[in-house]
Amino acid sequence: MNINDIKKAMEKDDKLKLQLIQELQDSQTINWLKVPELDKEIEIEVTYKNKSYNDIIKLGIKEEEFLTIQECIFLANHKEYSKILKMDGSSSKDDFFIQQPFDINRKKGYVAWFEAGSGGANLYCNWIPSGSDTGLGVRRWRKL
Repeated sequence: MNINDIKKAMEKDDKLKLQLIQELQDSQTINWLKVPELDKEIEIEVTYKNKSYNDIIKLGIKEEEFLTIQECIFLANHKEYSKILKMDGSSSKDDFFIQQPFDINRKKGYVAWFEAGSGGANLYCNWIPSGSDTGLGVRRWRKL
C-alpha cells in the first residue's frame, strides 16, 4: 500500500476511511514473524477482520500482498511457525484471504482464503468477494 492508495481509499468511503485511520494507528504495533525460508516477514495477527475482500481491496491492499497457497502450506506444516501464526488449529478466529491459485476461479470472480480450526486446515478457493466473516481478514507479508 502506498500513499496514493491511501488517498484514493479515503476519498471513496467514509467508513473505510475511519477503518484505514484506525489500522494506520494500530500499524505501529504490528508484530512480524521472520521466515527466512520464504525471505519474508509475515504479520503475526490477522488484520481487517470482518471485512469483505472487496472492502479490503478498496483500502488499497493488493492481492499480491496476500500469502500464496504454497506459502500457507509451508507455514501450516511448520511446527514453530504454525503455532505462532495460529495456523495449527488453535484458533477459529484467524482465517485470512490468500492469493487465488486457480485461473478458472479468478475468471469467475472468486477469491481464496485459508482457515485452520479444531477440525483441521482448509483452503477455500471459491468464495464470493462480497462475503465477510468475523474471523476472516488479511495476513500481509513484506520482504526481508
